[in-house]
Amino acid sequence: MQDIDINKVTEPYEYYLKFIKENCRPDNRRLSDIRPCNVTTNCINTVNGSSLVKLGSTNVTCGINARLCRPKEDRPNKGYVVCNVEVPALCSSKNFKSSTQSSSFCQSSVSSSSIEQTQAMLSQLMQDIITESKCINEEELCIKEGKLAWVLFIDLICLNNDGNVQDACCVAMISALKNLKLYQIDFNEEEDRPVVKYPLEYRDFALHSEPVLTTLFAIEDNILLTDPNKQEEDFMKTFVLVCSVDSQKVCLVRKLGGFCLKIEQLNMCINRALDNGKFIRENIIKK
Repeated sequence: MQDIDINKVTEPYEYYLKFIKENCRPDNRRLSDIRPCNVTTNCINTVNGSSLVKLGSTNVTCGINARLCRPKEDRPNKGYVVCNVEVPALCSSKNFKSSTQSSSFCQSSVSSSSIEQTQAMLSQLMQDIITESKCINEEELCIKEGKLAWVLFIDLICLNNDGNVQDACCVAMISALKNLKLYQIDFNEEEDRPVVKYPLEYRDFALHSEPVLTTLFAIEDNILLTDPNKQEEDFMKTFVLVCSVDSQKVCLVRKLGGFCLKIEQLNMCINRALDNGKFIRENIIKK
């Protein structure tokens, strides 16, 4: 029989710190390592673009539906994007609190929030990544100014939550966008209506950047780790989100909860995010 360290059950935090002090983690990762990540694209045939991401045991699927709409009055020459993230209670072995049980939003840990708060936070984060990275030129979604444009509904569903859902959502979203196809459509000005050509002719959708989100967390004053799993999220005192768009540029940095970070710690977070983003783009996100 295998020997079981009783401290793993009775004192999980102290058990975890034993590994951290040796610059490793219980799952044999280094402090800067992410879990194995795999992407499957075009896995849903009822949408315009889709993907399935496995980050360790965290699984997220993304489906993008393109619909025709009238442009907004204040942006007549642009289409728009709507992001929605769902994290069902059944996707995690640990029960979420309902909104009636949680009176405040704790920013120090995603897992400490209610289902509704977690979903709202992740949906807004994905929306911000699209906006800040400028990966989508919304003018290219416009078919006829003031008359017709595309709206992209990006729906992400967490199938299994073993931590760091936000990074998996970002990879799934960008992978689905890279494989998004829109059919050719014209606008008949005389009849004031769209004209669809049959048989349908699809065109690839161009991304102007490939944002990759990297989550790092701190459990002590000077210990930073990348890609937390579910158990690590329970231990973390603060976490940092860094989104890179290439090997030298970041578009979004957020620190939530916990203690203040030193300049050198923040620089370490950014450098790790740049390295991780480069690795994800070159080896994982596929066309």
